[in-house]
Amino acid sequence: MKKNTTIYDIANEAKVSPSTVSRVLTGNERVKPETKRRVLAVIEKHNFRPNSLARSLLYKRSKTIGIILPDINHPFFSTLVQKMETKALALGYTTFLCNTMNDYENESTYLQTLIDKRVDGILFLGGRINDVKSNKSYVEEMNKIMEQVPVVFVNGSMENVDAHVVRTDESDGIHKAIDLLWNFNHRKIAFIGGIKGVTSTEIKLDAFYNAMNKHQLDINMDWVMDEGFDIESGEELAKSLLSLEERPTAIICVNDFIAIGVIRILNKFGIRVPEDVSVVGFDDSYLAQYFPPGITSVTQNYDFLGEKAVELLVELINGENPAKEWIIPTKLIVRDSCQVLNA
Repeated sequence: MKKNTTIYDIANEAKVSPSTVSRVLTGNERVKPETKRRVLAVIEKHNFRPNSLARSLLYKRSKTIGIILPDINHPFFSTLVQKMETKALALGYTTFLCNTMNDYENESTYLQTLIDKRVDGILFLGGRINDVKSNKSYVEEMNKIMEQVPVVFVNGSMENVDAHVVRTDESDGIHKAIDLLWNFNHRKIAFIGGIKGVTSTEIKLDAFYNAMNKHQLDINMDWVMDEGFDIESGEELAKSLLSLEERPTAIICVNDFIAIGVIRILNKFGIRVPEDVSVVGFDDSYLAQYFPPGITSVTQNYDFLGEKAVELLVELINGENPAKEWIIPTKLIVRDSCQVLNA
């Protein structure tokens, strides 16, 4: 079997020390031009490429980024991670994906695993960074992690953790949705889904109240419900709405899963979307486009969000000093689940 060429073989043939070969590989200016040419000639002769471990030792980097997320099955996270991986590869990084299954202890395990794997930085999505009130022990843990590697939070934050953040303007997305419904003559509007104490829910709910007040619309608290984020929750919430004597003419959902559950139950009980009730989702996952009748939804701008998160992390890895927070604009994608309300 042919022996793999090592940095020591290159050094021996070029009649230099291994440290000199390392300096040539890392582009160190302290190597004399003639010595550099001799070393490069030997490297080219053997088509020498240091393996990933050697590169990490030479450059003190692994060229690997860790990504922690709560649920890879959720289309928001799976789509966003795909965009992140594409951008990371374009910048010369591979990714180490950690699916915590919505378990905070798994988050802690993965954080330490990523440190042990010598990742250059971590992108953190969901979980503890979406809590309105941060657990003290998790705050301490996160601060210790950030002393070792750069961390970027995506659509989240933690009290007393001075992390860089990239987030979409979820509040503006809700304002856009209510503006559309207002223009479509809807005055009885519900907001359903999510969990209180989770920032993505609280941000959207506050925006709902503000946007309704902006248009001087009455807020019926019977139409403001939180249950969860999945399709089954949407179904239960729709049943609760249907049990009321007075019903809304339009429903804003915390995400597209809730919207799908709502539409399923409305259809089951013979209530047409959008002829009888208009429905708006959030995230603009691929499901929104294809679930009948096509769900009007607020896009999280996956491409821009994923790319900016990776770019920001790489800037931190390179020792740069980028802005602390980046806000990504949202856009309302209008499809067939909304229409003008006939008075």
